[in-house]
Amino acid sequence: MKKADTSGRVGARRGAGRWSVLVGTTLLAVTAASGVAGAAPDAGQVLAKPCGYSESGGRAWYNHCTSDGSRIQIRLDAVAGLDTNRCVDPGETVLGWAFEYRNAYYTGRLCPPR
Repeated sequence: MKKADTSGRVGARRGAGRWSVLVGTTLLAVTAASGVAGAAPDAGQVLAKPCGYSESGGRAWYNHCTSDGSRIQIRLDAVAGLDTNRCVDPGETVLGWAFEYRNAYYTGRLCPPR
């Protein structure tokens, strides 16, 4: 005859399973309520960074805000070394580490489409 397990381990496993289901259900509900699960981003989410040069998370960014799909030339103001020109597509472009650049600005020139 088997002895009954009085260590409480069976109940602990059952409770852990319930806890996992509760956490998973809560995360699913929060994700669905916040609109993260498969929803199209709104205008505030699309333009997370300001137009032009910005720095965040230790990185330098250039956000080319346009609705015509144009590629533009920007001038990168380097902290050390030579300033350079670069073509950027519409939207956010990571330029590199923020400590490498002071600024970036539109030169007034368009770049050929890809």
